[in-house]
Amino acid sequence: MELFTEAWAQAYCRKLNESEAYRKAASTWEDSLALAVRPDPKAGFPKGAAVVLDLWHGACRGAKAVEGEAAVNLADFVIEADLATWQEVLEGRLEPLSALMRGLLELKKGTIATLAPHAQAAQELVKVAREVL
Repeated sequence: MELFTEAWAQAYCRKLNESEAYRKAASTWEDSLALAVRPDPKAGFPKGAAVVLDLWHGACRGAKAVEGEAAVNLADFVIEADLATWQEVLEGRLEPLSALMRGLLELKKGTIATLAPHAQAAQELVKVAREVL
């Protein structure tokens, strides 16, 4: 399934709702999150793209794919990277929190201080995303 598409967003949301590990780890999370890919015409993202997830206490209440910078207006937190970096994260070759600290993933909206207590939820988000590839 192609990343950052509407079909991928919907499948990801469904898988999150099926994950008991995610539900437990994210039980106190109350914000929307966008995973955004930087513009890359060669990869099919001339304006960039994002999947915006409406996350609430361990549940995904909805998801949608958007183009360009729309995610900044739609999500409380936006994490952005180029497609190659996202592929490394989603294939398990790059740990997401380490990538954030190294600047490979960029927190475009929101603060690390708010995300830090939810490190386990972030790990589970990535584990579930791997199931949708």
